[in-house]
Amino acid sequence: MLLESTLLFPYYRLGADRLVIEIHEVIDFGEQDAAESGLRALISGSGARTVILDVHTPLVTAAAVNVLLRVRQVARRGGAVLSVVARRPLARKVFRIAGVYRFLLVTATLSGAVACARGCRPVSKQPARRDQGVGR
Repeated sequence: MLLESTLLFPYYRLGADRLVIEIHEVIDFGEQDAAESGLRALISGSGARTVILDVHTPLVTAAAVNVLLRVRQVARRGGAVLSVVARRPLARKVFRIAGVYRFLLVTATLSGAVACARGCRPVSKQPARRDQGVGR
């Protein structure tokens, strides 16, 4: 498994059709444009059918959630399913609280993301607020 790198995100392939992009740094308001641009470039040019964003940082900001939602659209337009690995419990909690846990196919492990992306069809639209489980 050869690890390659862009300016912001290291990435590698799990087979010909699976791309894993690692996110090690917090994406905040000041970096969101550069982060989105870097992710878009990797996803658009990959030809992957499955894109896994592997979030290593425990802090997931609102800016990061928005970036991931926007790059999900890029993946879908390219015919790919996007899944997110949130390795840290606090990161997973942020995705749940934001109501995008299922929408972004968030899992705790890389193997879980692979299985979820393989077994799940992409969600076509964002869930209604009442279906997100906010406040539970």
